[in-house]
Parts: sequence; structure tokens; C-alpha cells
Amino acid sequence: MSFRDEEFMNWMVGEGYARKTCVCYRTTLIAADRSIDLATVDAVTLRDFAESLPWARSSRVGLRSALRAYWRFLARQDGPEGAVRIPRKRRLKCKALEEADAGRLALAAAARGDRKGLAVLLGLYAGLRRNEIATLRWHDVDGVWLNIIGKADREREIPMHPVLAGALAAHASCPARVGRQSSEWVFPGRFGGPQHPTTVWGWVRDVCADARLPPIPTHVLRHTALATALDATGDLRTVQELAGHASPETTAGYTRTTRRALERAVGDAPLSPTSLLICGCGCEYCRRVHAES
Repeated sequence: MSFRDEEFMNWMVGEGYARKTCVCYRTTLIAADRSIDLATVDAVTLRDFAESLPWARSSRVGLRSALRAYWRFLARQDGPEGAVRIPRKRRLKCKALEEADAGRLALAAAARGDRKGLAVLLGLYAGLRRNEIATLRWHDVDGVWLNIIGKADREREIPMHPVLAGALAAHASCPARVGRQSSEWVFPGRFGGPQHPTTVWGWVRDVCADARLPPIPTHVLRHTALATALDATGDLRTVQELAGHASPETTAGYTRTTRRALERAVGDAPLSPTSLLICGCGCEYCRRVHAES
């Protein structure tokens, strides 16, 4: 209808939007442009259109953000983005594997000695996202460190566990890879680029079968790596850097809270039972309890 596709893309690039953000905003607005006039849509029409979409936070936030950016491009001051209702953000739940299952999976991955096993080790020991695993380049491997550019082009450095460093070194020198030395990718695809992230998901399923575990999403490997690091250090800020999260609230969603930890938190409280009962208001109850103590 009225969507100024190419001009908007050039504007986003000039404004410094990440490549993935540009693609997502463009895709979202092309779909919306089939139903509403993006330049002149009013609040009621936008609300009705948004209500026709799935009640999912990601799609609603994506629509609102894309519209806000497009209206900035158009210099529209009265954009009714508030008409796009957004579900409340659900509390994140830790999906980490239990220690025994994580150990079995790590052993199965190391025993394979191939790219499928290496992909799993990158998730378990470095906490990489599926896309970060698929697009890892050899120049990202710097001695015993990994240099990763994640979401929103946030860059982070990750120290490698000896198991992971050994697996990467073995993969670099394997005969199958030596024949493809010209490739910059750790996991080269069929057409010169990197492997597709969906392929990595299939590799993880294969290694799960070796470990006699049910298929798990690749992101569970990341949950496991970050939850294990948080259990070991108790330092949320350090694990936030490891994860490449913008907010510590996101990292907190990877916390693995156990009944033992809850019992320890209550048992180690520094307040005495008496101090918890006295509100300090000077009432007869407080005076009596204070006198008895």
C-alpha cells in the first residue's frame, strides 16, 4: 500500500540499526501494510489489527517497535503505538539440565569428536546461542578465548574451558576440515556461508540420542551453561557478561533455585525471631514483647 520499503531500510542502516533488526522490522511492516495504512493509521484501526495477531509478547513488541521506528522515519508525531496491547512479561524459568544429564551429554559430545559434538560443547561450556554457534568464525577463536558478537551487536569475550579448547583444536586439524582451509567458518555450509541455525538444532538432537536423552532445544544448552556458572560463582554480574545480556533481570531467569538453597536463605537470615515480631510502633503488644525479651 504505502510502505516506503527501500527508503526506510536505508534510513535504518543510516541510524545504526542492527542488520537483524532491520530485517525483522521490514518483514513485520510488509505484513502489516497489507491490512493498514502505516502512514495514516488511527488508534482504533491499529488496535483492531493488532487484536487479529496471536496474543504473544514477541509479535506485539515487534509490531510496536517497528511502527515506532517507521513513524520516526516519517517524522510523524502522533503515532498511536500505544494501541498495540502487549501481554505481561512472563517470569523466566530456568530450563537447565540436571547435573547428571548435563554430564552424560558432555561425555557423548566429546566422544563423537565431530562437528555435531563440538556444537554441543560450545553450548554447554560457552553458553552460545544457536545462531552464535552456527556463525562462529575461526578468527573469533583467540587462543583460549572466544570473541562473540551477539544480539544487538553486543560483543563479549568468553574464556574457553579446556574441554572446549581441545575440541576446537582437534576440529581445526581434522582431515575433513584441512581440505576446506579457505573457509572462515568453523561450521561451513554447502554454499560458502555458515551452517543454518536449524541444522545446529538437528545436531543437538543427534548427540542427545547418543546420550540416551530426549531431544532438547539448543537454548537448553545455554541455560545449562549459565545456570552452572551462576551456581559455581554466585556472581550475577559476571554471568551477565558471560551471557551477553543487556539486563541482569534476564540473567536472573537462568538461576537454578533449589529447595536446599531456599532453606539456607531462610536459615541464614540475620534477624532474630523477636525482632521479626516487633513492628516498633510503640503499641502495647510491642512493649510486652520487648519487655519479655
